[in-house]
Amino acid sequence: MSAITETQLKARIKDALDAEADVVVDPAEARERLAEKIASAVNDFVVGRTVNVIGVRTGTGTATGTVANV
Repeated sequence: MSAITETQLKARIKDALDAEADVVVDPAEARERLAEKIASAVNDFVVGRTVNVIGVRTGTGTATGTVANV
C-alpha cells in the first residue's frame, strides 16, 4: 500500500471538517465522526510510508523500512 501525500492528507482533513461545518448535529456525534475521518487519513498518511531508519541494532549505518500497522 502506498501512503497518501501531505496534500492529500490536508484535503481529507479539510473535507472531514467541512462535512460537519454547516450541519446541525449532536456535538458528541460530530466529534466522533471527525475523529474517525482524521484518524483514517493520518493512518493512510503514515502506514506504508518508506522511512530511513538510523541506528539499526546490527551496527551503524542506515536502513530503509516501511511503517506497518501492527
